[in-house]
Amino acid sequence: MPMSTVPEPAAPPALSARAIRRRGLSAVGLALVPVVFTAAASATAQLTGADAVRTALLIAAGAGVSSVVGLLVMAASPVRVRDHGLRLPRRMPAIGTATIVITVAVAVGTQGVGVAPPLAAASALLAVAVAVDEEIWFRGIVLAVLRAIGVRTAVIGNATLFGILHLAQLASGQDGAASALQVAFAALFGLVAAELAVVTGSILPAVAWHAAWDLANSVGDAGSPMALAGIGVACAVMATAAVALWRPAVGGPPGSPART
Repeated sequence: MPMSTVPEPAAPPALSARAIRRRGLSAVGLALVPVVFTAAASATAQLTGADAVRTALLIAAGAGVSSVVGLLVMAASPVRVRDHGLRLPRRMPAIGTATIVITVAVAVGTQGVGVAPPLAAASALLAVAVAVDEEIWFRGIVLAVLRAIGVRTAVIGNATLFGILHLAQLASGQDGAASALQVAFAALFGLVAAELAVVTGSILPAVAWHAAWDLANSVGDAGSPMALAGIGVACAVMATAAVALWRPAVGGPPGSPART
């Protein structure tokens, strides 16, 4: 009896230039959603004269609403919610774990803790809320939209958008070099987080990393020379991780939805 073979799945059809442009514009629009929600919450805090604790809680609430909207967008998408990264990691590369541990340890070690307990608690809630919100939109939704163009484009595009949308640092009152370092950190973080999302099939590692980093920055002295030196070290660590994860991310695990 002749052996039958299972045919290889057909490669997805190449997108037209118009379809690629549409995907790119959609990604930009979707990336702006969490920014709009947190900006609206921040403006509300300023207009109402909220103190630091109430401001943190208001922005956390805005991020929470944005997260719910993101989950609804995922549910309405033809892509399954679990394929947006809402599942446990299939595996966690050692370089990814090391990068998370080292960068957060550097942040804590160079910034310390300098806020009162009530503000620290509000800052912790804010860090988690913003991390969940931004990872749902960037590594969950935007990455999925760009993936139809190609994994390489999706990873680079995701990191680029994440870095660009952190350009508000340039208007934060810091000097140009410090602001540029913060933007570079955001872009590198976005690159490694996107690679981890592809390799692990999950956004949860990036959520945990994002929350831990934001918390360390919000309760410490993020603007001190020592803290800025720590950010430089973290950037070097992430650049190393980005190179190490590039091939596994672009190739993707066999049969992974991330490759389509």
